Amino acid sequence: MVAAVRRGQSQRRVARRFKVSLRAVPYGLARAGDPPLPRVDWRDRSHAPAQPPHQTDPKVEQRIVQLRQPQRHSALGFVGAQAIADVLAPALGARLPSVRTIGRVLARHGQLDGRPRVRQAAPPPGGYLPEVAAGRAELEAFDFIEDLCLEGGRWFDVLTARAL
Repeated sequence: MVAAVRRGQSQRRVARRFKVSLRAVPYGLARAGDPPLPRVDWRDRSHAPAQPPHQTDPKVEQRIVQLRQPQRHSALGFVGAQAIADVLAPALGARLPSVRTIGRVLARHGQLDGRPRVRQAAPPPGGYLPEVAAGRAELEAFDFIEDLCLEGGRWFDVLTARAL
């Protein structure tokens, strides 16, 4: 395309000939610049910005990591991202990163303890009552739920029953 335009053909005619949009021709010309065509670097370039637009400020990241250290040794033991968000909220206000972002910052800086949560299986029905679990006894459970509201403002009550 660039060679054709340099030989004197119109950009519109070159676009039709190569079956590209009219915008692609000046883009190719700008990318080629003035050097001879054999010297032009035609490799693809990244379209990513030099710095991600929503990257967390390094000062905020540093503050998150600093807050994690004393919390590890606190008497309450609550050291998660939500605890750090609660501490940072008054200082940062609207610029406060989400709890998930705080968790990612902690992971990036190696501040997580590496212990995943263990999900226990639910006990079998009646598992806490040996006679019911063995099938030698029955269990009826009733529950009354009051003041439920459907969309539109209709209020109602529900009685649930369950037998094992």
